[in-house]
Amino acid sequence: MRKADRLLLLAAYLTFLPVPASATPGDPRASNTLERLRGLLDPDPAPAARHHLASVTPSSAELIFRLRDHSELSVELSEGVVRIGREPVGHYSPGGDLEDAWWELVSSAASLPTADAVLMVREWAPRGLQGAEAKAASRIRERTRQVKAATPSPAPQVIPPAPEGGLVIDLSDLGDQARLEPLLARAVRESGPGLRLTVPGGQAHLGDFSVGSGESLVGHLLVLQGTADVYGRLDGNLLTVDGDIVIHPGAFVSGDVLAVGGHVHDEGGEVTGEIRTLGSLGPDAAAPQAEAAPSISPVGHTLRNIAGLVGVFLTLLGIGFGLVLFGRPQLEILSDTVSHSFGRSFVVGVLAQVLALPTFGMLVVGLILTVVGVLLVPFAVIAFVLLAIVALLAGFLAVAHAMGETYTRRRLAAGMIGSPNSYRYVVTGLVGIVAVWSGWAVFGWVPVAGFVMLGAAALVTWLLATAGLGAALLSRFGARENFAGRILPAEALTDEYLWATPQFGVPAGRRPGSPRTPER
Repeated sequence: MRKADRLLLLAAYLTFLPVPASATPGDPRASNTLERLRGLLDPDPAPAARHHLASVTPSSAELIFRLRDHSELSVELSEGVVRIGREPVGHYSPGGDLEDAWWELVSSAASLPTADAVLMVREWAPRGLQGAEAKAASRIRERTRQVKAATPSPAPQVIPPAPEGGLVIDLSDLGDQARLEPLLARAVRESGPGLRLTVPGGQAHLGDFSVGSGESLVGHLLVLQGTADVYGRLDGNLLTVDGDIVIHPGAFVSGDVLAVGGHVHDEGGEVTGEIRTLGSLGPDAAAPQAEAAPSISPVGHTLRNIAGLVGVFLTLLGIGFGLVLFGRPQLEILSDTVSHSFGRSFVVGVLAQVLALPTFGMLVVGLILTVVGVLLVPFAVIAFVLLAIVALLAGFLAVAHAMGETYTRRRLAAGMIGSPNSYRYVVTGLVGIVAVWSGWAVFGWVPVAGFVMLGAAALVTWLLATAGLGAALLSRFGARENFAGRILPAEALTDEYLWATPQFGVPAGRRPGSPRTPER
């Protein structure tokens, strides 16, 4: 049978196909309210096709769906190439099985309503395809099955006011979406012949509604499951649910405009208020307000704080060990700078924090004013941020190293057995810093005491980090020893210097338990 004969038979069959009696035109119940509600409450609905266009020529066949979000999906077979959205996705043999099946589909979709055309495309599954044609058909099915038919709007009708105690939706404040969403979801759920709804100072309509060019409507307007076309004047707010708003040339709206599950198209009219769109009602909008989640127990709060504190400790510990392994001399210079010039380091750290932003701004402006420097701005920004991070981390770990070294040497002087090394200093110092935060971690759930402990721990940490930042700048990241206290006069270098560093004019202390140095 020739292709033309098959097309004529299929068209004749579809022409005399009986229509179910239940699908009476204009009957709101025929619009499948449940499916519409599900699509409205779905936070990520599939794109719905509102219109379609079929085009068949001797060398090509194209089917275009215009989706609800005003985008298009096109599938075209032309000259041996399969295109989806104008992009090639496969190939076919001209005159082959895939071309015949697609030609029949497009020719039939041209005379069908969009909903039926979508259903036909979603169920399209040609048989007998092989190789490249089978892959191309599979890609067409995967893409077209993501499209669903838009639910037709119900017959336009006025929604009568609700009796006392019924559903009331106040449109005076369209920005209060938390209040409007559950009310609108209830209105959609109850939509039908028995819907009763009161809009204080306004009116409500089901289905498409328009304000004529010579018409002036006073009060708020609510349109459910339909498009609101404004040609004339509306003195009030305008809200549509599951429908678009079109402001035609010459139209005037004196209030706010909000489209829930639709779009606002301003084609030349005037809106004095705000224009908003809301993709869809939230998935929980139709449900009753859920009870507030139970607060975390004190034990849970404490465990969460401790876990976070342990995570920070382990992170700093890993960075500190890496710094000791690859930059021990520089770390020791930083540590000595903190120990011997703490006040100077703190002042320099404060000045660095105050001048950081002005310096960064001057750097960027200076580069922009030069022709070559403009190209270096991104690299300069990255370098500046990295240097700031390195200075803070290195300085903070140097403070921990200095604290650990001081504590360890005092313990050794008291007779503790152990070997002093930089790894031990870093661990001991970080443990001391973590101990400052332990009070907040355990008692952070206490209303007042927890806040006080948090502030105290944050203040101490800031002091230490500021001193560390200043030490990093003073020592040029561990390259200069000027403020590290390592330049001592010759008189201070006694034979006990390696044990206890003396100050000038003060004899070194004797190690506990060791014999006295024999007199000469």
